[in-house]
Amino acid sequence: MTTNIVEALNSTLKRAREYPLLLLLDSIVENMVEWFNERREKAQNLTSPLTPECERWLCHVWGEARMLAPTQINANEWVIRGGGYDAVVDLQQMTCTCKKFVLEKLPCEHALRTAGEIGENKIAYEESVYPVLSQSDWEIPDDIGEVVVLPLELKQQRKRGRLKTNKYRSSSELPK
Repeated sequence: MTTNIVEALNSTLKRAREYPLLLLLDSIVENMVEWFNERREKAQNLTSPLTPECERWLCHVWGEARMLAPTQINANEWVIRGGGYDAVVDLQQMTCTCKKFVLEKLPCEHALRTAGEIGENKIAYEESVYPVLSQSDWEIPDDIGEVVVLPLELKQQRKRGRLKTNKYRSSSELPK
């Protein structure tokens, strides 16, 4: 199938152009139903929200982006160094000084590296940390509550107070 939609329709409707108008429209509808059904079946087998072509492209660009060094300026802006061109990415404005992000409407390697950095940080702090409640609110299963845990035995008890250290005297000091 060609990339130009008009050429694709013309090639599939060569025979149907000779039909009366209603049969021509029926043929167009039938082709559209068939095409959409094929694409729906392909989409149901995908494991990602992206198309396979887009995934291949992102993997290629991510390979380049991983080598770049990100530095955060503020909550939305990052400086990305390396790859022959240092760039500033603004995630709120969806811009990058390399202009690929704006012109192609697809993330450039700088924007991908920034998004990857934010994703890595977000994953690191994604889980919740809950405070320890008072001991009276604990729900301890019976089999665990019956276990006796003894304190560790210390080899030697230390004397209280500050430890005495040996002083190394210099050659000019006289012993007392």
